[in-house]
Amino acid sequence: MRSFTMKVRDTFHFKNGVTAFIGPLDTEVEFIPPCDCEIVVGDEVKASLRIDGEMILENQMESTRAIATSQPLDLASRGIGRGGFEIRPKSGERR
Repeated sequence: MRSFTMKVRDTFHFKNGVTAFIGPLDTEVEFIPPCDCEIVVGDEVKASLRIDGEMILENQMESTRAIATSQPLDLASRGIGRGGFEIRPKSGERR
C-alpha cells in the first residue's frame, strides 16, 4: 500500500457504529485498503485506529475521499474536533 495522509474536513458517526472521515488525500492512492492508522494533530499522535477501508461516496467530489472505521472512537475525549486533523497509516504500514 502506498502511503497517504488524509486531511480530515469532517467526521460522521452512524447509528450502526461506523465512523466515516471525509477529506482530501495528499498523494494519489487508487484505493485505501484496511490498515492500522493514527490520528495526528500538528506533530502529535492523538489516537490509533483500524481503518476498515475506503467508502465510495455517492456524488463524490474528485478531491474528496472517505475512509471508515467500526472501532469505537471518542474524538472529543482526546481533544479532537470533527475536522482539522490528519489520518495516516502507522509507520509500519507505510511503503
